[in-house]
Amino acid sequence: ATKFPTTPVARASRFEGPMTIIQSFALLIVWAALLAYAAYRGYKIFITLLATSPTPFGARFASGILRSFSLDDDKFFCADGAPEEIAKKRRAGMDNLARSFDEQFAASQKASETVLDGISDLRFTDTNRVPFPFQKLVRERLNVATLALSSEGPHIVDLDGNRSLDVSGSYGVNVCGYDNYKRWMEAGLQRTKDLGPVLGPLHPIVGENLAMIKAVSKLDEVSFHMSGTEAIMCAVRLAAFNTRRELVVTFAGAYHGWWDGVQPGPGNERKITDVLPLKDMSPASLNAIRARKDEIACVIVNPLQGFNPNSPPPNDLVLMTAAIRKAADSETLDHYAVWLKELRKVCTECEVPLMFDEVYTGFRMAPGGAQQYYGVHADMVVYGKTLGGGMPCGVVCGKKELMRRFDPERPLRVSYVIGTFSAHPLTMGAMNEFLRWVTTPEAEQVYEKVGKQFEHWIKDVNDEMKAENLPLSVHNLTTVWTVIFNQPGRYHWMFQYYLRDEGIALSWVGTGRLLVSFDFVQNDFELLKKKLVKAAKRMRDDGWWYLGTPDKPITAQSISAAMGKEMAYNTVMKTVREGLLAEVLCLPEQTGPRAPKAVPPETLQEFYEEVMRRKEDDHAASHSNTVNQFMHLISSTIFIINYYTIWSNCTATMATGLCSLFLRQSGHAIFEPPCHDEEELLLGFNTRSKCFVVAGYTLAPLISLLRLSNDVGFFHALASIARSWLGVTLFFVLGHTGLLWMQYGFRISMVWLIKLVTDPFTDVLVYYPSAVTVWTTKDWQTATWDNFLSHLNGAPKDGGAKSPEEKKTQ
Repeated sequence: ATKFPTTPVARASRFEGPMTIIQSFALLIVWAALLAYAAYRGYKIFITLLATSPTPFGARFASGILRSFSLDDDKFFCADGAPEEIAKKRRAGMDNLARSFDEQFAASQKASETVLDGISDLRFTDTNRVPFPFQKLVRERLNVATLALSSEGPHIVDLDGNRSLDVSGSYGVNVCGYDNYKRWMEAGLQRTKDLGPVLGPLHPIVGENLAMIKAVSKLDEVSFHMSGTEAIMCAVRLAAFNTRRELVVTFAGAYHGWWDGVQPGPGNERKITDVLPLKDMSPASLNAIRARKDEIACVIVNPLQGFNPNSPPPNDLVLMTAAIRKAADSETLDHYAVWLKELRKVCTECEVPLMFDEVYTGFRMAPGGAQQYYGVHADMVVYGKTLGGGMPCGVVCGKKELMRRFDPERPLRVSYVIGTFSAHPLTMGAMNEFLRWVTTPEAEQVYEKVGKQFEHWIKDVNDEMKAENLPLSVHNLTTVWTVIFNQPGRYHWMFQYYLRDEGIALSWVGTGRLLVSFDFVQNDFELLKKKLVKAAKRMRDDGWWYLGTPDKPITAQSISAAMGKEMAYNTVMKTVREGLLAEVLCLPEQTGPRAPKAVPPETLQEFYEEVMRRKEDDHAASHSNTVNQFMHLISSTIFIINYYTIWSNCTATMATGLCSLFLRQSGHAIFEPPCHDEEELLLGFNTRSKCFVVAGYTLAPLISLLRLSNDVGFFHALASIARSWLGVTLFFVLGHTGLLWMQYGFRISMVWLIKLVTDPFTDVLVYYPSAVTVWTTKDWQTATWDNFLSHLNGAPKDGGAKSPEEKKTQ
């Protein structure tokens, strides 16, 4: 009989030696599974990267580093490089606009200033009407009133009695005309007023609304809410709950409300890991959906994106150049319709819910919304805005299996979605009136009639703009339209203020998203065209669309280069100013009375005179002490020798240079009175920053020594230390030169650099008499500890000696 080992050692020995075939095969299977999983994950990542839009991530990254700045009065009017005569025309145009605003909207402006102090919503919209470099002056000169008393057809009446033709559409609510909504709100109140604000029990009118909404949406169930954003939150939450998946797919630039759960770009500070923004109209996006179907809770589409695919909603805030705003042509819109059908097919194949965000497009593009317009039916649809009949509302429609808020198999697993004011009786009453109208054959005829009228108006306006040689055109998707600028320019955003001055009411996004309502008649369309053309002519005549001269044209490239330089410069300078580097590199003040004024020299003779003038000013500011002059004489002599030795013996240059630098700086810090303000006006290093330079020179060798191994001797390490010293020198000198270049231009930076390099030669020529008088001068007595501290504190001239009371205050 076979005997098996029984001792622990014997049992262990059974598993020693070469692996068996079974063990090898098992290990091979494990490795193959790991490699297959890694390859699968790599494939999904690769497919996702191909389909992911970089725009939201790039914009969010830029929002975190780009710093705010404002153009001053001089640069404001020539930010595109226009000459002074054009800047004068623009300034006069701005003055005329400001006067007109003050006269037309006096009462509204006075009242709105009070309101702006207390409503953060208005403060936000008022700040974000134009590109940020121009905001300060625009807010000071052109106060947009935000208060209104009544509406009369498509006109809005403000506190001053002005009647403005409204193309804002109340952010998408006004589809049918304000008078209709007022009538529906009144009728809805009459039908529900006896119930009052009773919540919980439902008014019977809700049942009527339910039937009509289901008929329009072609879906099984409905959920009522108080806003479009709230409805989107509900829809996404229910989709994730019922699919047991977390990933939400959106498309680049699409807006789905202010909830951070569907906002991967700027405007949301929360880290987003469950939202995937894909490229619109891209086959790669369809492949990504197929590859990640088991992770995707829903795919959300805002059908309005067909108007500007892969771009955020157009807004004058970001209208920095004409290229930023584009609108789809009819061919692109046809392709978008085909794209939606392909997306519908892929979502069906992958069993991924397709959601239409029709908060804006629902009942605007057609009585049945974008589903009817494009002929594509979604698994979930979100409505809002106009559906409320003038009252706030949000509605989610969906298939029954996607609208469930509880798990029948797990009683504690629920999706808690509910709201106090959901199905409010007054909202339900106004909604009922609207739905009863929009579901009639007469409504279909109104949609068709206004649509044809508006298409004709678009063509008519574009023909007149072309005939008048005006650089803009209008484009539309049903009754949604936008203004497109057909030439480069930095001031296209100004057009909104000319339109307002002509009596056109806009939303805070300006000319980016405009609307017409069904109560526009032929006279209204003619009036709107007249105001558009007149405003464009005024803007052209005021010089805002100046394109330069043949030898110096203003192009998209020149504008982009100027903007890039401005943003890079101000971001770098503000970042530097907030840190220690501003002190180390002695960054001059940018604004205020202490900001240096520097006029670039035009000729070589002027360049030489500017260098010598700064040498004289430098001497008068901080080289009046005889002892300091003598120290400069010695250190400058050593520096001149260093100019030669640095090429042959860097170590000797470092040793002698450090000694001469300590000697030179001691003369300033100990014997000279502080003159921080005058040194700043000379654009160079002041005594305080020079102390940082000396500290850097001291730390560089120490750091180099600490990095050396123990078996390397001190003298052998000097070469490495000398290279560190040279690096520190280049950092301080070139860093300061670069900052001057950014702030004052290349020629001024070269004036400072040439002065610095030639200072040792002029010091020797000027200060050699001090070698005779230094031994008998009384200037030795000026050396005090307080004088040194005053230098470090950045005291102005004659600010060295302080009384005990001043010291205590400081």
